[in-house]
Amino acid sequence: MRKNNLASGVYDRIKKGILSLEFPPGGVLQERALAEELGVSRTPVREAVHRLSQEGWLLVNSRKNIKVRPVSSVDLHEVFQARSLLERDVLDLVLSRNLFRDAGNRMASMLTVMENSRGSLFSFISADQSFHSVLFGVLGNSRLGKFWGEVSEEMIWLGMLAMNDERYGDVLAEHGRIAEAVKSGGRKAARQALQEHLQITESILLRKIDDASSWNERGN
Repeated sequence: MRKNNLASGVYDRIKKGILSLEFPPGGVLQERALAEELGVSRTPVREAVHRLSQEGWLLVNSRKNIKVRPVSSVDLHEVFQARSLLERDVLDLVLSRNLFRDAGNRMASMLTVMENSRGSLFSFISADQSFHSVLFGVLGNSRLGKFWGEVSEEMIWLGMLAMNDERYGDVLAEHGRIAEAVKSGGRKAARQALQEHLQITESILLRKIDDASSWNERGN
């Protein structure tokens, strides 16, 4: 049990490093350096790296070189397509089951958390995804929640890449429109506010990828 807990702790630490961009896309990781930093042997690091490579976060070649997965436009489109389908359909279910007032109130509370997190980018983006997770929590479908959890982790990573100082206010305003539309129960307005927010975020990321592969090359 101790061994499993140790490997899980190392896994959580490395994954947070990836999601927070401490280990940026395209960056190279060293097994020995990670073990020394975390104060563990190389075995739990190796197990964590294997798990993260199976999940697609790390790329490990035949020579055991470890690299954080780069960002590609194909990955970006796939993640946003999955996110749009999940979030839009869950939004419809929440509205049709008269859960919208509860959802809207919870979203408003998360907006306050986001506002208070503006000093920390990772905390802000994590709160951002908690805002979007409200719909799934209110609906209470554990299987949809499981699917969303996987997409949400990808969105924390991508959201970190999309943010800049000017974007904080825009994100809060876009989320505010979503929360207000959901709370009022207006299906058309809620869908439109959500879709506009997703399209803006995706377009920002696409421009960053197209303008320069800075995030893929940052660790080289």
